[in-house]
Order: sequence, then C-alpha cells, then structure tokens
Amino acid sequence: MQISTNVRRIALFVFSMVLSAGILFGQERTITGRVSAEEEGPLPGVNVTVQGTTIGAITDANGGYSITVPGPTSVLVFSSIGYVTKPVTVGTQSVIDVVLVSDVQALQEVVVTGYTTQRKRDLTGAVGVVETSELTAVPTGNLTSQLQGRTSGVTVITDARPGQSAKVRIRGFSSFENNSPLYIVDGVPTTDIAYLNPNDVETMVVLKDAGAASVYGSRASNGVIVVNTKRGTKGVKVTYDMYTGLYLPGKGATADVLSAREYADLQWLVYANDETVENHPIYGPSSNASPTMPSWAANTDWWAEVTRNAPTTNHDLTLSGGSDNSKYFAGFGYMDQQGVIITNYQKRATGRFNSEFTILKDRLKVGENLTLAFRKGIGVGQLGEGSPINSTTYRLQSIIPVRWTADDFVGLSHTFTAGDYGGTGIASRLGNSGNTVAGLERGADNYGFNINFMGNMYVDVKIMNGLNFRSTLGGGYYSYYGVGYNFATYESAENQLTPSLNENTNWGWNWIWINQLTYDKVFGDHKINATAGYEAIKDGMGRNLSATRGGYYSNDVSYRTLSNGATINAATSGYNTPVALVSMFGKADYGFRNKYLLSATIRRDGSSKFGPDTRFGIFPSFSAAWRLSDEPFLEGLSWLSDLKLRGSWGTMGNQLALSTQNQFYLYGGSANQSFYDLNGAMTSSLQGFRPTRIGNADAKWETNITTDVGFEATALNDKLTLVFDWYLKQTKDLLFALELPGTAGGASYPYVNIAEMQNSGVDLELGYRDNFGDLGFNANLTLTTYKNEITKIAENVTYFDQGGGTTRIGSANRNMVGHPMSAFFGYQVISLFQNDAEVAEAPTQDGAAPGFFRYQDTNGDGAITTTDRVFIGDPNPDFTYGLNLSFNFKGVDLTTYLYGSQGNDIFNWNKWWIDFWPSFQGQKSQRLLYESWTPDRTNTDVPKASNQSNFSTNTQVVSYYMEDGSFLRMKNLQLGYTLPQSLMSKINVKSLRVYVQTVNLFTLTKYSGMDPELGGDDRAFGSDTGSYPNVKQVIFGLNFVL
Repeated sequence: MQISTNVRRIALFVFSMVLSAGILFGQERTITGRVSAEEEGPLPGVNVTVQGTTIGAITDANGGYSITVPGPTSVLVFSSIGYVTKPVTVGTQSVIDVVLVSDVQALQEVVVTGYTTQRKRDLTGAVGVVETSELTAVPTGNLTSQLQGRTSGVTVITDARPGQSAKVRIRGFSSFENNSPLYIVDGVPTTDIAYLNPNDVETMVVLKDAGAASVYGSRASNGVIVVNTKRGTKGVKVTYDMYTGLYLPGKGATADVLSAREYADLQWLVYANDETVENHPIYGPSSNASPTMPSWAANTDWWAEVTRNAPTTNHDLTLSGGSDNSKYFAGFGYMDQQGVIITNYQKRATGRFNSEFTILKDRLKVGENLTLAFRKGIGVGQLGEGSPINSTTYRLQSIIPVRWTADDFVGLSHTFTAGDYGGTGIASRLGNSGNTVAGLERGADNYGFNINFMGNMYVDVKIMNGLNFRSTLGGGYYSYYGVGYNFATYESAENQLTPSLNENTNWGWNWIWINQLTYDKVFGDHKINATAGYEAIKDGMGRNLSATRGGYYSNDVSYRTLSNGATINAATSGYNTPVALVSMFGKADYGFRNKYLLSATIRRDGSSKFGPDTRFGIFPSFSAAWRLSDEPFLEGLSWLSDLKLRGSWGTMGNQLALSTQNQFYLYGGSANQSFYDLNGAMTSSLQGFRPTRIGNADAKWETNITTDVGFEATALNDKLTLVFDWYLKQTKDLLFALELPGTAGGASYPYVNIAEMQNSGVDLELGYRDNFGDLGFNANLTLTTYKNEITKIAENVTYFDQGGGTTRIGSANRNMVGHPMSAFFGYQVISLFQNDAEVAEAPTQDGAAPGFFRYQDTNGDGAITTTDRVFIGDPNPDFTYGLNLSFNFKGVDLTTYLYGSQGNDIFNWNKWWIDFWPSFQGQKSQRLLYESWTPDRTNTDVPKASNQSNFSTNTQVVSYYMEDGSFLRMKNLQLGYTLPQSLMSKINVKSLRVYVQTVNLFTLTKYSGMDPELGGDDRAFGSDTGSYPNVKQVIFGLNFVL
C-alpha cells in the first residue's frame, strides 16, 4: 500500500513537471527593457538579438526595445560598436534593463571610412588607424607629420618649414605626375590638410588596398586618408593644451666648409696644382710663399648669420558635451611658429564646431562639422640652388663680412682696392651671389595670408529599423593674398637697381553633395550591411589676380601700394579651371557568425577632365576574410585570441595628372608673335593665332589594379598583435606628356595613356602591451617595403630624363623600363687616375689627367662615351620602419619614437658646389683642401683641386655624388607627469599633466649633407639640391581637463 502511494506521488510530480514545461516552452513571450551606457545614459542603436535565431531588434533614441522570444531559455545578446557584448538569459523575466560597459579596445578599433562605420576586426581590407593618443604623442602644428612611422605602408617625409605639409606616399608610386593621397575630412574630400589643427582630430584612418579604398573610385589610386574630428559626449568637458619651446637649427653644411684662412690655403693649392701662377699679387712674390690674407677679410659663419633658435608657442582650448539627444564639440587653436631661418614664420588661428541633434525620438539626426583657419607667414621661397639656404651655405665665402656698417651690407660687387683684395681679377673669384642676410632682412615685411573654410551639414533619417537615409551637403572656400616688395640691390654682380612690388590673390570654392541609403541588419548568425549612394562634386571655381609695379621712390612700408609705383611691369587675371565629378557607388558587407566575411564595392565616376567618349569609369573591388580562430581545429590554442586571414582585389583610378584643358586644342596669339602680313607690306598688326596646346579628347583614367593578401592576429590575451600584408599594385594607362616632333611647333604636349608600372611590397605591424604591477608598457613596430618598377612607357620609347632632377650638368635621374622611378643614371667612377701611364693605358676619355675621375668602360669599346653610362643609385629605400615605445608608472609616463630608412641612395648635388674649384665661385669643402688627390696623397676618392673644368672633372653626372642615405632618427622623447587625482579633485580638476619633450634628438647616418630625409619631385626625388635644415626641438607643455 505504501509502495502504491509513493508511485502515485512520483507519477503525479512527473506529470506536473511535463505539463508545466510544455506550457512554459510552448508560449512565446515579449520582452521589453532599456539599454544604457555607463555615465552616458540611454544608448540608441544597440542590436538586440535572440542567440541562434534570426530574431532581432534595435533600441530607440531612449534606449528602449521590445522583442518577442520563443521561451524562457532564450538568450538575448546586446551588442553595439564600442561596448562589450552582453548575453542575458530570459528566464522568468519580462523586463530586462541592461547597462553596457565601454570596451576601450573595441572603441579603438571602430573605423570610420567616410561612407561607413565598422569595427576593425570585421574589415576585409587593409586599413591602418592612428588614434588621438598617438597623434598627441608628438605635439606639432603639422598633421601629416604625425603619420610618420605610426602605421605600415605609409612613407612620410617631413618638412621642417613652418606650415609646410609632409610628403605622404601610400605603398609607393602609382603615377608619373601626382602620387598624393586623397584626404577625406569628416566626409569632405580635399588634397591639402595643412590648415587643420591636429588637436581637433580624433583619428586618421589609412585605406591602403582596393578592398578598403575603391569605394572612392577615380580618386583612390594613391590611397585614402580619412580624417575624423572630435565629437562631444554626454556631460561637459573642458580641455586646455599648450606647449612652448625652441626650434634649434640642425647641422649646417658650413660645418664642413672652409674658414677664411683655409680658403686662402685652398686657392693657393689650386694654383700650385695647376702650375699656372708664379708671382701672384695676393699670395706672395713666388709660388713657394704662404698666402697673405686681405686686410678686411672676415671669418664669417654664414650659416649662423641666417639661422636662429626659433621660439614656438601653441594653445588649444576645447569645450565638449552633450545630453541624451545632443552632443557638441568646439575647439579653438593658436600657433606661432618661428622658423630657424631668420624672418621665416607662420602664425595660424583655427576654430572648429561639430554638433549633432537627435529629434523625433530616434527617427531624425541633424548635424554639422565646420572649421575655419587663418594663416599668415613668410616662407623661404624655393628650395634648391636659388634658396637662401643653398646660397648662404655654398655661394658665400667666409672671408666676406656681412656688413661694412650697420646699414651697409657687403656684397660681391664691392669695388675692392689693391690693398683689399688685389683688383678685379681676384674679386671675380667671389662670384655673383647676393648677400643672403640682406635679402632676408629686407623681405621681413612681405607675407602670405590664407583663409580656409571647410565643413558640411547632414541629415540622417531612420526609415525603419536597420534602414537609414543620409544626405550631406559640404564644401569649402579658400583665399590667398600675398605681397612681395623687392628692394633695389647693389651687393651682387647681378643687381636689381629698381625696386618693385607684387601683389597677388587667388580665391575659390567647391561643393559636394552626397546622398546614401544604408541597410544594417542582423539575422541570427547573419549580418548584412549595404550602402548605395550618389555623389556630385564641383571643384576649382574662383579667380586669380596678380599685379606688379616698379619705380618706387621710398622703401617705407606705408608707401608700398600698387598705386604708388611709377611703372606698370605686369598685370594678369583669370578664372580658375573648375572640375565636375558625378558618381554612383555601392558597397555590401556580409558576415556569417563573424567568422566568414565578404565585401564587394562598385563605383562609377564621370569627370569633366575627360572627353565625352572616356568620361566615365567603373571601379569594382572584392574582398573576403576568414576568422580561423573561431574554427574548431584551433580551439585548443588558448594563447591565440584572434586570427583572421583576408584578401582583396580591385581597381582604383587617378585623374590628378590632368586639367580640363587637356581634351581641347587651345590657341593664343599676340601682334608680335603671330601677326598676319597683308599684301606683303610688312606693316600690318592684325593679330593671328597659333596652337598653344595640343588636345587629346581620348585620354582616360589611370587605372590601378591592386591585389592584397594578409592576416591579423592577437595573442596572449590581446597583449600581442601582428598585422601582415603582401600587395601588388599594377598601374596601367599612365598619363604622360610625351615629347612630340619639332614640326608640332611650340604647343604644349597633351597627356596620353601610354605607360605602365607596378609596385609590390610588404607591410608589417607588431605590437605588445602589458602591465607589470604599476608599470605599464606599450611597444609598436611598423615596417614597410616597396619595390617600384616601370614596365612600359610607349612604343619605341624606353626611358625619359625630364623632371625635377635637372642640374647644371644635366639630369641625374632616368625613368626607364625595368627600373624604378627616379633612378640615378650617369658614369660609374672606378678610381682616380694616378699618373700619366694610367691615363695612356686607359680607354680614351676626354680631359683625363692624374687626380681626375676614371670612368667605367661599360661596353668595352675602348672609349668613354654616353653609351657607357649606367644606373648608379636608387632613391627608393629597401624598407622604412618606426618604433614606438611608451612606459607609465604611478603618474609618470615616458614616450619615445624612432624612425628610420634603409637602403636609399642620395644624389648629393651640393658636392658639385663645394668639392670642385671651378664649379662656381663660392665656398668650398674641407674635403677639397685636406682630402683631395695630390701626388703625395693618392689614397683618396676626392679629385684633385684644380681650376680645370672638363669631362673628367665636374661637367658630368657621376657616381662620386652618390651617398648612402640610410638613417635612424630619434624623432621624439617625451617625459610627462600626471598629478594625483586625489589632489586634483580638491580643486575640481579632472586631470592635469605636464611634460617636457625633445624632437630629433639624434640622427645616425653616413650621409655627409645636411639632412638625409629628402623629398622632391616624384620623377626625380632623392637629389639634395639644398633642403630646409633638420631642426631639433625642446618644448614644455601641459594638458588640462576640467
């Protein structure tokens, strides 16, 4: 009986459980709730999904959601970019409120590419991200300089001139004409970001391959850099950042040139070597006497005269904040940067305002991004032979004083007496260079003034959950005004005896209108993001005006107006050439379980730069990624956090080489150049016309076909990161202005699509970060390689020498099929002739003599001719690298950054000036006096000091000018201290940090010139013709947050 009772109880219990479970599991339920973020309140746009199903919802503007779940065992997954994903089991709950925690690592990996926003871990293309912390690690007024060494695949050549942008190249060269990347600033395209305040920038995102950049189509061939400025967050935040310090001129070439005494010794050596003067009026009565110095000779350090320790000051004030439905950011900056060349400076004032408002709950967002910049300064003019730097360093001897009196500058046209320097025969050895100090000081009141305005306004409409429409209208305005007064000069042999004034101005504007539809939805394991858009751009509108007058009777600043000039020298004006671009684009991304990722992009561009038959181009791309770390066969690797393989292929375009005029035949004329003679009288003045430009309406886009294969890995609990990419860029239909036969007349050549080139290389990034108790450590290494090769130029054309590398002895650069762009080409020096016997036995060589160059007989025909020239150097580095290290310990932080280039050659054109006596009257090197060849000093590579100028001395491009340009430079060393929060809270301050910093503390290099970090024309770069000096910097700064 007892057993029967127990059985009945057990059966009843089992029946009850089964019944209740059936009721429970068979009943769908609606869950509601609110999602918020720590310290930020309601969080709209959060994805709420039922794990393992396609059921999902998105939170509204108040963070609210409603979702129907199958039953209590369902798991809700709350996810949003920048926050830690949170799973919650439903159970018996009907209201589930969730607070998401910010994921610092995830926030750093959110990538805004201009049209879309994605987590970096979900990208299938090659992308580099530079964060605010990296940008502010090297305080500078130049935003592009901060990219150097921060991400692989990007080569940055800095320029120390105040206000000058660095030269940025992404994965080598893609064109003969223009290889600058496209910049996208808050969605607005631009080619220059020198006016931007670095303190306003949140991130810079570098799109390297077609998978990432081809959505920008015809403008993406050289890579894309997306600049995202700062945004406000909930709560009020005030920051003040400042730094002040000194720029110190680096090594000047005058460190290696002669003193006044040495200069006299060298001149005596030249005469002795040439055996030309027995009784010289200056150096004594016989060739065996010691030289006598002029009575007025100085020992001037011209480099010290034109350089200075230059102060710099920078102030930045920001105000940001927001609420549940709004956010704003306002930034104001002022920079005063004096150049190390006297009178050189730039001052810049900037203002930025960004805001966004959410209205109609979460259905509508409106906002704008605006920036305004004012810049004023004095540049140093052109770099190279005519610059103050080169002229001072190499063309003014130390024996010449700067002034006779305070207001009387010394010059080379001074009438020397016999007691001074021995008459005109010797005075002519001083050359015809002007007094550089005089020129710089007289031009101190000249200046250039720029105004830049850029911004956009946008509206974002939520049509339904996951479907948004966004319309953005943006544009920019710029204006430039420059004034230059040229004094009458009397110091040079090539004097300007009449003062003149030039005023010029240029202004213009552009606009862009983007309309795009975005669908973003999660269906269980499937995630889809698709964007389609239309874009219209009009650029280059505006006018320019320039006028010059002469005959001024006073040099007073208040008298310098065009109306006061007695003579009209020139006056020109014209319209800028506008360019229109219309585009349609689409991008689709698909992910399955965040493991298998696919992406496709297509863009169709139409440009007014091309003729009607070639105006439009289509640029597709495809990319994919596979997250191996989520596969079962790698589950046992506990040390591996994430491993993603990816690959991409696509096409991108380039139209920068062209102007709209290229498609048209243009004609011009004047009465004295193209007049018609009527009736054979030779007296008519009717104006005729002649071709000034030959048109090519068939020119089309340059096309870049890019293949990329790489992987991204994190390990050891995300402490170790590794990113690797191999890429191949093949560019076809390169535009080039091929020289035409002389029968074409003097018309400009049109650009035609004839050439091809390719680049291949490897990008590598390796990072490690960890904490050891109170000690934090972060290290990041970047390495970039690229190999450039010209694969085609034109039919029956294998090379061209034109470009910026032309010197007084011809072009040093040859661009040839099978070789890299800008390779150096000339005679290979194998030795110096040692005696007359060697000269007699060697292949025939014009000017051969003991102590002069002996060239390689490349073709072995027994005579040195132009056919014996070979490639003597490559300006492209084997690789560049950057190493970033940071430490922090109980409020103390130490940051250092090193950058290097390995394997690049430099054509040191400055040697032509200072290593050869007859090259040009001017200063000479210590090498020429102490290391040059003599019959008693034969173990040297410096040729004999001689007044002879011929084929075997200084009239040819030869390997003697080539030097190894490899270098390692400590770009930055910063030591900072953040005051304890316990102390700051007493005065209601969130944070206060002070720091000291040095920039360019040391450089390790074998290069003998001023600076191995050189830019230049892409078709002729790597030639040192006189660069702005590398500067060291010592500053003090503070970062204040209220």
